[in-house]
Amino acid sequence: MDRCPPCVRCVADDGPITSLVKKETPPCQQDGDDSQGSKRIRCSWIDLPEEIWHHIHSLVPMREAAQAACVSHAFLHSWRFRTNLTFTKETICSKQKLHEVPFDVSKSNNNINHILVNHSTVGVKALILKLLGPYGANYYNCLDCWLKIAVTPKIEELTLVLRPWTEEIKYNFPCSLLSGVSGNTLRHLRLDRCVLRPTSGLAMKSLTMLHLCKVRITGDELGCLLSHCFALEQLRLRYCDDIICLAIPCLLQWFSFLKVFKCVNLQMVENKAPNLSSFSFSGNQIQLALGESLTVKKLKLRHKGAIGYAIDKLPSDVPNLETLTIHTFSETVNAPIVCIKFLHLKFLTLHTCGWDIFHEYDYLSLVSFLDASPSLVTFVLHICDVQVSKKYKYEWLQGYPSSLRQMPERHHGNLKNVKITGFCLQKSIIELTLHILETAQSLECLTLDTFPVYYQHCGNILGKKCPRFNRSFIMEARGIILAIRTHIERKVPSTVKLNVPEPCSQCHAL
Repeated sequence: MDRCPPCVRCVADDGPITSLVKKETPPCQQDGDDSQGSKRIRCSWIDLPEEIWHHIHSLVPMREAAQAACVSHAFLHSWRFRTNLTFTKETICSKQKLHEVPFDVSKSNNNINHILVNHSTVGVKALILKLLGPYGANYYNCLDCWLKIAVTPKIEELTLVLRPWTEEIKYNFPCSLLSGVSGNTLRHLRLDRCVLRPTSGLAMKSLTMLHLCKVRITGDELGCLLSHCFALEQLRLRYCDDIICLAIPCLLQWFSFLKVFKCVNLQMVENKAPNLSSFSFSGNQIQLALGESLTVKKLKLRHKGAIGYAIDKLPSDVPNLETLTIHTFSETVNAPIVCIKFLHLKFLTLHTCGWDIFHEYDYLSLVSFLDASPSLVTFVLHICDVQVSKKYKYEWLQGYPSSLRQMPERHHGNLKNVKITGFCLQKSIIELTLHILETAQSLECLTLDTFPVYYQHCGNILGKKCPRFNRSFIMEARGIILAIRTHIERKVPSTVKLNVPEPCSQCHAL
């Protein structure tokens, strides 16, 4: 094995472990084979087969496992055969030095190197490296050395996360380590903040999950990589800004899940894999070519004007869609009339936020979405930052109900659950609510929550606190709840359960 770079000092077998805790070791030892031929480890309090000790030890967090190895020969033996290793600031530093400034990078590097060297004869199956900078050439040499030790024909899971001390991404991941036999055993690979330049020599025939975050890789290079990952099932891309066109090859017969998050230069996603069932996209609106779209059952979209895009494109592009989640902002056009129906859509969730202050969105127009979804069972609407003009804020209360608009009745025969968070007295929201009550004959539960979706009620549990809101917000919420009780509750059929969460009496008492 190559010598480690100068920044890494190989220490004796029990170096960093014994520094974590010092206790007298009880009498434990390894016995010979039992009658079935399996090895056993005997302690003063228990006698178990070796593989049971190793399994128990593998379930313990790494720091605690290292501490246990200091007080028991049995656990020391299991520690040396531990195959899942996690290196973070929390696992390689004592609690007393966890928050020291400056952080002792050299000592942490020594500990990482020591543990990896002592496990090299056994082999590592799962390695997690979440490292802190500052980074430099010497640090990257250390990282190359650690990966060379860990990436062997036994490796199955590899996670490398470089914390963003600098904006520039410089570390070149050594792709050569994944060629040949070593790459063929890898099942899960996650890389954060590095440069990945795969070549045709890569072989990762067992890889099922690939997660890249802030990785410098082009669309052609990623395509080269994917063409050798025949078992791939899931691909996650976050902030990979060098990708312009993402192409999923048809060779990926097991590929079913794709998530793309804010890859700012991406212009097109083209899928040729035949069994894609779940797709999630967040970013600027792009061209989507989902190929065998009959298999797509679950879809998430997050971009400007996503409601209009979904109504216009999705019924024909993904006709068998069952679950749709939309995050939209700055929606300037009301939901259009739907010409083609979502025949199989059962679960619809809309997140709306960031409306134009000069444009009041007409939530009643969402009825066209409901009309186009005859199989819909659950409808959830999360409203955030809605601009309620003073002109319309309480207009619906004047001359109620004659002042409210009504849509042509089209019964929603399967709709059972409706939830609206961020509920307020904007007129079109009230009109949408009343329309649902009048047309959803199968409705079982209606929830009108004045608080935003991210609000987590403490449940009046001692020591827990609800998120803080100013006094005017709480008073407004109580006024909205009173209006619901006075004007909407009487419209709720006896067969429907109405939920109107109140502000927490413990945290938001007036």
